[in-house]
Amino acid sequence: MRRKSNSKNIAMIVLMAIVAFGMLGVGSIFSRPQISAQQADTNQAAVSTERDATRNFALGCTLDMLAQFHARLYLQIIINGKNEVIPANIGITSGCTHPISTQDASGTIYVESPEQRDFTLGDFFAVWGKPFSSGEVLDYKADAGHEILMMVDGEPSGDYGNLVLRDGERIVIEYKGL
Repeated sequence: MRRKSNSKNIAMIVLMAIVAFGMLGVGSIFSRPQISAQQADTNQAAVSTERDATRNFALGCTLDMLAQFHARLYLQIIINGKNEVIPANIGITSGCTHPISTQDASGTIYVESPEQRDFTLGDFFAVWGKPFSSGEVLDYKADAGHEILMMVDGEPSGDYGNLVLRDGERIVIEYKGL
């Protein structure tokens, strides 16, 4: 009798998943409609608005007990061949914990949010209060004699502040002379 009950439960879960994917329009991911320049501008504005909303969310306070989305990744910053310390408690004060934070000086970044969002490396630096882009990291600027390189999981990346933070990533930012 238990075997029939388990089979019914599995069948019901599979059926519910199929219906849910159908309602989400998963089939539409296989075709890309052509869009006009005006639609592209509208889409870009929507992405920018969502990006701003996520940045504001990252700069707000949250409660650990409400966290539904978790990610942990590692950041290393190398300035002229020397490791910079990523301080403990970035994003943590006595009255506020941001969805993106550090707990110690190991370079581990924690994303703990009551909702899943595409938090970026730029969001982390905003919470930290430090500048970061392809032309600047901390107080170091790229110039005729220096460059800023970024590697994600051992591969070069040009995403810089737009890099979406993913669980388990290893990010290395290097400022070095040419």
